Amino acid sequence: MTEENENKTQEIPAAPEPEVAAEPAGDNSSSDVKMESPTGGKRRVPWIWLGVLFMVLMLALGVFWGYRQGIARRLAREQTTVVEVAAEQYQMAFQDMAAGNYQNAKSRIEYVIKIYPQFPGAADLLRSILMSMEQPTPTATLAAVLSLTPSPSGTPDTRSAEEAFNAIVAAASAKQWQAVIDNVVAIQQINFEYRTVDVAGYYYIALRNLGIQKIQAGELEQGLFDLSSAEHIGPLDGEAEGVRSWAALYLSGASFWDVNWQRAIEIFQQIKEAYPYMMDASGMTAIERYRVALYRYGDQIASAGDYCTAYQYYLRSLAVAQDPNVQATADLYKQNCQSSQPTEVTPTEPTPPGETITPPTEVTPSPPPTEEPTP
Repeated sequence: MTEENENKTQEIPAAPEPEVAAEPAGDNSSSDVKMESPTGGKRRVPWIWLGVLFMVLMLALGVFWGYRQGIARRLAREQTTVVEVAAEQYQMAFQDMAAGNYQNAKSRIEYVIKIYPQFPGAADLLRSILMSMEQPTPTATLAAVLSLTPSPSGTPDTRSAEEAFNAIVAAASAKQWQAVIDNVVAIQQINFEYRTVDVAGYYYIALRNLGIQKIQAGELEQGLFDLSSAEHIGPLDGEAEGVRSWAALYLSGASFWDVNWQRAIEIFQQIKEAYPYMMDASGMTAIERYRVALYRYGDQIASAGDYCTAYQYYLRSLAVAQDPNVQATADLYKQNCQSSQPTEVTPTEPTPPGETITPPTEVTPSPPPTEEPTP
C-alpha cells in the first residue's frame, strides 16, 4: 500500500496540465471569443464599409452635380460674351458704312453671322451692304454720293431736268420722301450736273426723314441703313442721331432675348423711357419686351428655387401692364415664397372638444388635523 501511494504521489507532478496551458491554442480560444461576442469586430466590419461606401457615393454625386452646374454657368457666360461681341461689331459696321468703308462693314457683319447666326437684322444688313458695294465707287464730290441709290429700270424718263427738280420740291413739301429719292435718281439720268448742290440737299433730307420713318414703323435695319447713307452726305442732327442710337440699342437688346434676360431687362428699361413704342419686325414694342423679360427672368430665378425674388420680378412686370396669366403665376410664387419662410410655432396641449381651460386657482393649505384626546 505504501508503494502504491508513493507511485500515485509521483504521478501527480507528471500530469501534462502545464503543457496544455502552454499550448499555442490561444489564437483559437481568442477567435472563439470574438465570434461569440455580439459586439465583436468582425460583426462591425460590414456596417463600417457600407457607411464608407455611402459617403463615397454622396461625394461622387456632389462632384458630378457641381461639375454640371459649373459647365452650365460657363456656357451661359460664353453665350453672353458672344452676344456682346456681335452687338458691338454690328454697331461698328454702321460707323464703317457712314465712312464709306463698305468692305470693312461687310467683314464685320460676316463675322457677326459667323459667331451668332440668329443676330436680328444681320442678314438683311449684309444684303444691303452687298447691294451698295455693287454700285460704282463714289468720288469725293457731293454730287457723286447720289450714285449710292441704284437706278430704277424701265421706261426712260423723258422729262426735262427742271420738271424732275420741281417734282422733287413738290414731293418734299408733301413729305413723300421715297418719291423724293425716286426723282433724285431720275434727275441723275436726265442731267447729272443739274443743280447738284440743291439735289444733294434734298437727297440728304429725304434719306434722313425716311430713315426715321422706317425706324418708327419697325423697319430698324432699313432705317439705320438710310441714316447711314444720309450721314455719308452730311452730319446727322441731334434728333436723327438719337433715333439711330436707340434703334441700334434695341437691336442689341433683342440679341439678348432668350439668352440673357437680365441684360435684356437693363437695355429695354432704358429704351422704354425714351421710345416706349419702338419696335422691330417682330412687332414687340420696347415696353412690351421689358414687361415680358421681367417675368421670364422671374421664371428663371424660380427654377433655381428662389421664389421670393421671382415674385418681386413678377410684381415689376405687373406694374407695367396687367396680365391674368402673369398674375396667376405671381400668386403661386408668392405662396411658395411664404411656405419657404421659417415660422416659429409654440406647441400647445390639445384641448378636448367642449372643454374650456380655466386658469388654476391658488390652493390654500388647510391646517393639519388635531388629534382629540381619548377619554
